[in-house]
Amino acid sequence: MSSAVARMFEEDEITRELETLASLAQQPTIIVAPDTPIADVRARFVTERVAAILVVDAGDNLLGILTRTDALRAAPDQCAKDALSGVVFVLPMYASVERAAALMAYEGVGQIVVTDGEGALVGIVSAIDLVRYYAVAAGYLRPE
Repeated sequence: MSSAVARMFEEDEITRELETLASLAQQPTIIVAPDTPIADVRARFVTERVAAILVVDAGDNLLGILTRTDALRAAPDQCAKDALSGVVFVLPMYASVERAAALMAYEGVGQIVVTDGEGALVGIVSAIDLVRYYAVAAGYLRPE
């Protein structure tokens, strides 16, 4: 291979490490039981200042996700299980931040649930977490 071609390949190599979701996952993740009254869920959104709350059963199995919009649209007499979205997008904690951004953009969702290698819950990455990550990476924002 000529030296010009070799230099061209060197310039195309990735020169930075990709950040993984493990570093962005919100801890602790706020969870509620399926029978939690929607009024209590709304109160948790206010006190915890989060974009989503996970609904898990007694065996810690993920049943769905509740966004602030879901909670606001729910009738006052409903429970968490009645208002949740059963479609949850999940990525492993070793997935790249770029992969999460692409999935969120493609699916039009604001949160990704992050799991460990065994499928256990690690946390949630929200769209604002990604925006903050890219703002820091570009030098527009200082890391927290």
